[in-house]
Amino acid sequence: MQGLELDADEADAIAELFNIGMGESAAALSGMVGEEVLMAVPSLRVQRRTDIIHGIPAGTAGRMCAVEERFSGPFSGDAMLLFTEAEGLALVRRLIPGDATTPGADEQDALTEIGNIILNGCLASFSNLIAGEVEGSVPGYRAGTAEEVIGHADDPVLTVSIDVALAAGDASGRVMFLLDIASRDAFRLAVRRLLEGAGGA
Repeated sequence: MQGLELDADEADAIAELFNIGMGESAAALSGMVGEEVLMAVPSLRVQRRTDIIHGIPAGTAGRMCAVEERFSGPFSGDAMLLFTEAEGLALVRRLIPGDATTPGADEQDALTEIGNIILNGCLASFSNLIAGEVEGSVPGYRAGTAEEVIGHADDPVLTVSIDVALAAGDASGRVMFLLDIASRDAFRLAVRRLLEGAGGA
């Protein structure tokens, strides 16, 4: 893993940390839309934002929409809930009726609220697990091409990605946490403390 050497125990702990956090958020979303929310195993990678764009599944080269926020605490970075516009609309239609083909103000507000529940629920879970406060900014909505939404900064980030989907199969997206490499030492320290706590339990 270029620029961030994680041993197997650390990588497993990070994946489990995000898995637990996202599990609680997925349960909250499931209760909100009245439908099972499926969640993939978190994947970790150090990469540049341009590489993230290339890793978006085929068929999502059109317009994307995202709810994103900055988080800070023992480590810092950006959290993002990413959909194609079509799949974002499919998710919103579980909550509000309509026939618009692109997200209007109401749909953007609904997606922002969904993103708020998922991202901040996950960050709150992190805070509890690592016994350190992780605070998120107010989530914001953004739409455009993948490059416009994700950005093209050249600095590497540690990316944790979790694919999520409604059981009906018509609405899927990706939750991403882009951790600043500059805060990697603090992040690794938090992970090691988590491992030590688990070992001493």
